[in-house]
Amino acid sequence: MRSTIIKDLYSLLIKANWGFSSTMSKSRGLGGNTQALNKKSSLNNVESARFNDSTITVSSTCLEVVDPGNRLRGINSVFGIISAAPIIIGTGWLIYGLIKYSSHVPLIAFIFGWLALFIALFLVLPASNTLIRWDMFRKTHYPMRFNRRDRKVYAWSQDMGVVTMNWDDIQFYTSEATKSQDRRGMSREEIRGFVRDRNGNMLYHLVFFKYEGLKGMKGVLEIWELVRRYMEEPDGHIQAYQVDQRLLDLEGKRESFIHSLIQATQVLADSRAVQLIFAPMVMWAGTGRIIAKWTCRVPRWPAWVEEKCQVAPNDPYVRNRHNERPLTAKEILWPLFCFLLGWAEVLVILYFCFRGYF
Repeated sequence: MRSTIIKDLYSLLIKANWGFSSTMSKSRGLGGNTQALNKKSSLNNVESARFNDSTITVSSTCLEVVDPGNRLRGINSVFGIISAAPIIIGTGWLIYGLIKYSSHVPLIAFIFGWLALFIALFLVLPASNTLIRWDMFRKTHYPMRFNRRDRKVYAWSQDMGVVTMNWDDIQFYTSEATKSQDRRGMSREEIRGFVRDRNGNMLYHLVFFKYEGLKGMKGVLEIWELVRRYMEEPDGHIQAYQVDQRLLDLEGKRESFIHSLIQATQVLADSRAVQLIFAPMVMWAGTGRIIAKWTCRVPRWPAWVEEKCQVAPNDPYVRNRHNERPLTAKEILWPLFCFLLGWAEVLVILYFCFRGYF
């Protein structure tokens, strides 16, 4: 019993593993505004199928997409790093002071000092560690594969490894926050899906698709339409192959520096004017994303999944990072400019705030 408690505390406080992830959770509720989705027919308000920064590879066998939290990767870690640094320094000084000057400190101050130390070590610091480990020291991303040949879905999850589901068993639905949840900062626009066992119990519950940008739910539904057509329509693989959008540069590798900046720029807004005005936020998101990506391991599919998703050598409908068109100068220079401008603005602000201390 004792070893189990120690193991659970280590998992919670050190590894920041709370038993669920942004991808999957059995305990995730069905609350909010929901609407069931029919896999056999398209929605009237969705005109086209789009990648929308979600797709990694396309072939006649399988379609691989990234987890819904990929566009925000690294943002939480920045908060964790910023909060953890002063806490570690402060607790270090507090411990030093309480030990060295214990005979000169009043009893009430001594008690409150140790109470503050307890709160910092067992409440505040674990919370900062959770933010850091939310995106860092895990996997660079958690992909999902939709196999049209055997009609299976293979999904990576933070808490359950690789799971397999039958496409026909998954019940998809849209999930939007209520007005009350919006006011509390719990807004969401995503597509989820769940699988029940024979007794009706929740077996798997995933967030499949999410889009961070001005499109909102429309962007999510365009990704859904891409996958729905791919799995249900005879020429779905051809339609996915012909989508005029860029694939993510994630297949079997870490995201490159410039691709991280592209994602950080686009997650803020689709408007270049907004990206320019809020360049410090691009810097913040880009820096966090780069740090998070380069502290994580690249996910490797098990051999049995690779065997099930093996692509024919003569498949004419293969798209991956190897045959995508190169980035143009405009695609490279704009996010780099916003990133460097953001750093310049932040450094100038810090200089004027703290110039009196130097």
